[in-house]
Amino acid sequence: MWTHLYFAQNGLLPHNKSTALNGVQNMKTRGPRWAITLLLTAVAFSLLPFSSAEARGRKVVPSVQNEANQWTQRTSRALIRMPLTVHVATYGGDPVASQARVTQWVLRANRALSQAGIEVYVHSVRHLPRGWRAVTKSQQRRRLAGYAPSDGTIHVFVTEELDKPRRRRARRRVRGLHWRYRGLRRELRQREYVVVTDGAPNTTFAHELGHLFGLAHSKGSTNIMCSCRRGSMLGFTGNQSAQMRSGAQSFLSRQPTRYGAFGQTFADRKR
Repeated sequence: MWTHLYFAQNGLLPHNKSTALNGVQNMKTRGPRWAITLLLTAVAFSLLPFSSAEARGRKVVPSVQNEANQWTQRTSRALIRMPLTVHVATYGGDPVASQARVTQWVLRANRALSQAGIEVYVHSVRHLPRGWRAVTKSQQRRRLAGYAPSDGTIHVFVTEELDKPRRRRARRRVRGLHWRYRGLRRELRQREYVVVTDGAPNTTFAHELGHLFGLAHSKGSTNIMCSCRRGSMLGFTGNQSAQMRSGAQSFLSRQPTRYGAFGQTFADRKR
């Protein structure tokens, strides 16, 4: 056939002179040029690789996983920056925790919160008066709320000791807590804060922020919201991140004042 010449020139068939001449003569005697061009085009397309849908002689449903990943890929979102007011207990006039220690907590928290598009930063640091090295009673928690007004910041208290274990043989001591007032006293409405002890692991602050943003405890040992968390590869799940972002926005909506990126305040709404 006339196609022998094409295949032979492309190394697909043995090529010799007689085959080439016969092929040319046949091409001159058969049909108009447009038919030859059409057949050459068909041959060229036949040499192209088969699509994945027709691979190995059988029809395969094309995978849409890549497209699905693109559909569900998170788009860029505005970063929610939330200021912290850090209250540090003192002993003998000295703070119970160093600035470097608090900085470690903040950096570790931001690493975990980045998936939710949230970032916290220290807006101000205050020293508590004497008597706050330990917060072990419920009455003390309520009194501590007097230092945590609704001013647009997250109030973080750093102490040496927190609630003592209820059982004498309890292995773990309480290293952090999230407190929110749920009573009827008007002056304490919407008061909430977190407490972290100076000896707490670096993930404790992130754990308490998770509670402040609405998360409950988790049972996964690699989840920050698990009291049994272990190892260095700890974080939040995608669902938790979405819930925290919503919780952060809810927290800001309850505040009479918000802070800008560099700590400047502006009125959010009239009360």
